Parts: sequence; structure tokens; C-alpha cells
Amino acid sequence: MKAAEFKDWIKSIERMSRGQRDKLRERLERKAGADTIIELIEQRQNDERICPYCQGTELYRWGKASELQRYRCRHCNHTFNALTGTALARLRHKDKWFDYEQAMVQGVSVRKAAVSCGVTTNTSFKWRHRFLRTPALHQSPKMNGIVEAD
Repeated sequence: MKAAEFKDWIKSIERMSRGQRDKLRERLERKAGADTIIELIEQRQNDERICPYCQGTELYRWGKASELQRYRCRHCNHTFNALTGTALARLRHKDKWFDYEQAMVQGVSVRKAAVSCGVTTNTSFKWRHRFLRTPALHQSPKMNGIVEAD
């Protein structure tokens, strides 16, 4: 955007009603939240960049989808992103994941979490099960050691 266009846009904000400004602020905050989540996801991918299909390490960038960088493996030619093979793969509304996670920590019901995050009850139900899938997979199969209780 050119500087003159930006100044005109700023002036138009001053002419907006309070409701319009609140909607704009909400949209900008949501975008900032999504950017933070995508940055965290991409950071995870950079730490351990391997092909989830063949475990190959020779990768190259292959465009973007849903604001996430996609990669293509030179060995098997599969494409993937940082979420491929995880519980969060193919979930939408990344900007609302932190809010939903906080609702889960607080022990809020599926319906109340859906209302507080602005998603449908079906989405809330799907997210709850997806978010809980990963910790369930990483639990130790049996306990060992000495346990004492009073």
C-alpha cells in the first residue's frame, strides 16, 4: 500500500462509527492471533524438518496453503506442512485455538467453549477430541516406581 493510500485509510477510520471500529479492531486482533499461532507452528517445523512419509531430509519449499509453508520431499515427492500427521492437521480457525485451549484448561463444557470462542458446537466437539488425542498418545503405558499416599 502506498503512503498516500495509507493516510486516506487512516482518515477513513476516524469517520467510522464505534461499532465499525470495534469490528475492525476485532478483525485485526484475530489476524494477530493467527499470525502468532502460525509462527509457532512454523518454528516447530524448522526445528525438525523431515518428511512425515519417508523420513527424508531433502526438502524444498512448495508454496503456501492456509498461510502455512508447504514442503515437497525430493525422495517420495509428497507435499506436507508443519501440521501433517498431527492432531491439528486440517483444522480451521487457527486464530481461535488459544482461546479454546484456555476454555479446556478451565474445564468449560463443549457448548460454553463453543460460545466463548465463536465456533459451532460441532467444531468445539471435534477440537476437544483432537486436542486431547496427543496427550493420550504420549502417556506411559504402565506406572513404575514407588508411590506413597496419605
